[in-house]
Amino acid sequence: MTIAEYEQVLVGKDIPIIDAVKIMNTHPMQILIVADDRRKLLGVVTDGDVRRALLDSRSFSEPVEAIMTRNPVTLRNPPDKHQAIQLMKKHDIRHIPLTDGEGRIAGILLWRDFYQNGDVDVLEKTSPVFIMAGGKGKRLDVFTKILPKPLIPVGDKPIIEHIMDHFHRFGFQRFLLSLNYKAEMIRLYFADNGQRGYQVEYLQEKDPLGTAGSLALGRGVLNETFVVSNCDVLVDANMERLLQYHKENFNDATILGIIRNVEIPYGVLKTKMADVEDIIEKPEYHFVINSGIYVLEPHLIDLIDEGQRVDMPELLLKARKKGFKVQSCPMTCSWFDVGQWGEYKRAIQHMSSLEIEH
Repeated sequence: MTIAEYEQVLVGKDIPIIDAVKIMNTHPMQILIVADDRRKLLGVVTDGDVRRALLDSRSFSEPVEAIMTRNPVTLRNPPDKHQAIQLMKKHDIRHIPLTDGEGRIAGILLWRDFYQNGDVDVLEKTSPVFIMAGGKGKRLDVFTKILPKPLIPVGDKPIIEHIMDHFHRFGFQRFLLSLNYKAEMIRLYFADNGQRGYQVEYLQEKDPLGTAGSLALGRGVLNETFVVSNCDVLVDANMERLLQYHKENFNDATILGIIRNVEIPYGVLKTKMADVEDIIEKPEYHFVINSGIYVLEPHLIDLIDEGQRVDMPELLLKARKKGFKVQSCPMTCSWFDVGQWGEYKRAIQHMSSLEIEH
């Protein structure tokens, strides 16, 4: 059991929600501890609090006090490990702040520490994970002339193994890889599949089918709710929560949305015709972007013809027009599109920082 460092996620109640999102997007704890000047615990902000604020159309300029969970579940420091595990299971939470005798923050317990230490078992999922691993990776063609994009290294492992290991941490056991470019190299890499603790299967494209077309190859194989992931995205989202959100809302398709803020480094002119009505200096906006990870029901595969090239946005919009329920599940977490050079370098730095922290 590890009592995690908490200084980096300790904030005051007046911090704007948008700044809270920035912190949660860069820190692996994905929680903020709200305290007063004496470090007395006032509340916590989790991914769920931010998601509700977004769905309620709250202004992200509001103070974080407006969305924090007051009176969160806490334990006195030093904590009892078994009591902590039972509280997390009972309240379906992944963090427990620790306080001293005067209610001041003294640390935080994380669920991930318990399962990494072997204190708890992760419930195995029957839902398969379908990974689109057939692309050429033209944006990284210095590497991909030699290696297929899924095998590009990030730290000591290739991209695809990072993706699969992350899903496996949440109990996913079965992976289907859609292959095309340099497919045999990927098959050879996973030849010792039995040592990894999860099952790997392959579906072979004859021609490039886009980011959704190869799902048709899984017709008759994908018979229950399944997850789809692009092979160039690294994300530390809670995949169990994503699957749970999809099922609780009876969705046909759920997009994992990542909450991101964008700062315009210039003064923006608000005009009517040529007349200047306002000047907004370096404004910031928040958006929910498509992470490239989805939860789908198998009947959506029937919207794809065999051999048809289809991208995922096209499939989801088609499903929506036909009356299927398509929702987003917004989350705050780190996310990297490693198909771009800048993001690839940032992902390597992020992975290195996690190794140092661990």
